[in-house]
Amino acid sequence: MHLYVIRHAQSTMNIKQGGGANCELSPVGYWQAEQIPSFFSDIPVKAIYCSPLRRTILTALPLAQAHQLPIILVPEMSEMFLEEWTDYRDYDWQSCGEIESVYSDVEFIDTHDKSKQWWPVWPEDKRIVGARVQRFYDAHLAPRTGSDEHIVVFGHGQSTADLKRSANPGDKIPVYNAGVVEFVMNSEGKCLSAKVHTDHLGPHVSD
Repeated sequence: MHLYVIRHAQSTMNIKQGGGANCELSPVGYWQAEQIPSFFSDIPVKAIYCSPLRRTILTALPLAQAHQLPIILVPEMSEMFLEEWTDYRDYDWQSCGEIESVYSDVEFIDTHDKSKQWWPVWPEDKRIVGARVQRFYDAHLAPRTGSDEHIVVFGHGQSTADLKRSANPGDKIPVYNAGVVEFVMNSEGKCLSAKVHTDHLGPHVSD
């Protein structure tokens, strides 16, 4: 399996322009998202998984449209709901159905009960985030490691860092906005190679 882990493109919060817990992308972020399909132009993407937050969905949309694939929303890949980030506690999050009605190309992963909330229970710490990301990896990615499939996962700074470690324990590859970290996995679930790709971002490479 080829696993591609991508942090969302630059958001308005990344550059201190506000937007709150469910902020959107900055102008540079929209540009970065539009460059991602060029990296995958010759890669037969099998599935696209994504955090349900707005900035990650907006990052994934150009790739999904280019490959005519749905975006599968994964609650476990959500942003970290730290105790000091009270705006995540207080935000009026949309239900699964409301999100699916806004974006025609998205659907929640089949293991999530859409009648229940998808967002994490505030407050969280890094240990809790790592555990939920590991659950997603074990249930949906590990069973595919023996395949030739190309799987893309969009997340946030912490959730992508944790997913990288699930695939490659001890991984320390930097996580850039809209950068692509590629892992090649063998049938035993061992990482054979890991590298980060940023050439598609031109001068707009930022962490």
